[in-house]
This record gives sequence, C-alpha cells and structure tokens, in this order.
Amino acid sequence: MKKLLPLIFALLTVSTFGQDQGFAGATYAENGKLLTLTDLQGLSDCPTKNVVGKVKKIKIKDNMAAFCLGDRDENINIEVKLDRIAPRERRVVFLQMIRDRYTLRVAGYACDGSGVISAFSLYRQ
Repeated sequence: MKKLLPLIFALLTVSTFGQDQGFAGATYAENGKLLTLTDLQGLSDCPTKNVVGKVKKIKIKDNMAAFCLGDRDENINIEVKLDRIAPRERRVVFLQMIRDRYTLRVAGYACDGSGVISAFSLYRQ
C-alpha cells in the first residue's frame, strides 16, 4: 500500500507533461471557407466586448496581429495573439478572415483603458 499511492501520484503527474499546447478551434463551412475561430485566449477577469465591423489597417508583428474594426465614424483596435493559432491555419486566417473590408464579429477582453480589445473569438459575417 505504501508503494501504490506514490505510484498513482507519479502516473497522474506524468500525464500532464504529455499534453500539448492547445490551439484555437476553427470551424469551416462545407465549401471549405473559414467561419469562426474560437479559444484564442484563456479566461480573464477583464470586461468583455463584442464588436462588429469591417477590417481595416492590418499590421502583423511577431506573434501579434492588430487591426481596426468599424466604420467611418468609429474605429476600434483589435489584437489577436497568433501563437494560439495552429501554424497550418495561420495562412488561411489571413486569406479568409482577417482581410481588408471583410466584416467580422469579434468577442474579446477590454482590459486596459486604451480601448484595445484582445480577441478571444472571431466570427466571419
């Protein structure tokens, strides 16, 4: 019995090391078009915001994509962390979702007072 308990504990801790990094979940239409990208961030205590608008001013630097979303009167800055997107899907995201004049619905966290929203879900409209 003294050897069984440490063995069980060791087996449970080893299984956590074998897990890989979770990537964002992508949903595709029947015709192969990318529709949604979810789970781009973990949970946060920051307030959430939902924004719908056309994509403008796309900038990509290292593992961060930044763009504006809105219309003529209002522009909201959006940030997307690219390290949560699988490498094979990054190209598809920029071809079919984050592209100039595409309409997106973004759900994200507004943590700081600067008005930048860190996206946790992207939905193509």
